[in-house]
Amino acid sequence: MSPNPLLAIAIPTYNRSAILRENLLKMLPELRIHQVSVFISDDSTDDLTEAMSIVLRQEFPLIHYRRNQPRYGHDANFFATVAIPSADYVWYLGDSVYFQNGALAAVLQALTENRPDFCFVNGYVSNQVTCLLEGDAVKPFLLDRTWYLTLTGATIYSAAMRALPIAPDRARQWNNFPQLGLTLEACSRAPRRLLWLAPKFLTFNHKKSSYWLHSALKVFVGDWCALIRSFPSFFSEQEQRYVIRSHGKNTGLFNLRSLLLLRAIGALQPARLAEHAADFALASPIAPIWASWVSR
Repeated sequence: MSPNPLLAIAIPTYNRSAILRENLLKMLPELRIHQVSVFISDDSTDDLTEAMSIVLRQEFPLIHYRRNQPRYGHDANFFATVAIPSADYVWYLGDSVYFQNGALAAVLQALTENRPDFCFVNGYVSNQVTCLLEGDAVKPFLLDRTWYLTLTGATIYSAAMRALPIAPDRARQWNNFPQLGLTLEACSRAPRRLLWLAPKFLTFNHKKSSYWLHSALKVFVGDWCALIRSFPSFFSEQEQRYVIRSHGKNTGLFNLRSLLLLRAIGALQPARLAEHAADFALASPIAPIWASWVSR
């Protein structure tokens, strides 16, 4: 069984064997048709993902498994995972995300026809059209869409972009967002060719909550602001403020309903809010006083 040389799927995972199995089974028919390899990079504390992978490999030999001992952690696992495949492109897919029927054929065709540096796959952005972006069109697109590219599964990386040398000190500025940090770093260094696929090809398995939910303030206030501010030569100060607020505005993460949810699970406490007060005022689309009220 010869793997497709154009594209491979790379999936980092941590203690989500059941969800990952469900997702792989949903994608398996198309993976088999197009002979696209899957590389699983496992940071789990148990053996369940390894056992599941061995069983599925009997159905589809192009499933490859690696157990990380010691575990890499979220950020290091990104760089380690995308470096495994040798295909021209690697689709970095979250372990709670899977693509819909027809997506793989469309992606392969788009990559063949356009040969972008980065290909971005839509999951829930409305009223958009597929477009190839080069030159002066790249910056406006990133101003408008960087918030969405926080999604693990939204980006397909070319071999050249995966090989971009990144100093460890630089990567540490992208805590919790290394997949987006690499994209912005590449675009800040030289002109790039970006492809946006408008059809909503991504689906989410919500049977287990996101890893960051209990640390929402740290991740999507502190770390998010630090990520965007780490590109002062690419985003002006005004553009930084715009991009930082765009995530909360477009996802609804810090609207009143979400704040009540975060308070209910103990993720919105007065001390935590005070720690991120200045950045929260910038990242939240609603007045910080409401968050303060909910936290108390």
